[in-house]
Amino acid sequence: MSALIERENGTLVVTVRLTLKPGRDDVLINLVRSAPARMLAPLIREAMRSGVKPQFEPVEQVDQVYQLELPDISLDL
Repeated sequence: MSALIERENGTLVVTVRLTLKPGRDDVLINLVRSAPARMLAPLIREAMRSGVKPQFEPVEQVDQVYQLELPDISLDL
């Protein structure tokens, strides 16, 4: 189901039905569930423009970033 309405000022209103599946669309599901009232459409527009990134990095990547050697942080024991 989809519908297009073009307003006099040139605005295009698009109504679509979107199915999100757990495991495949987890980031989008989180975006939709956490959207504040009346902010879902702006959030979806921004996601379409620039993509959606997970809120947190996977643990493996975080661990690699924070593995520092003592000389690198100027500590000698």
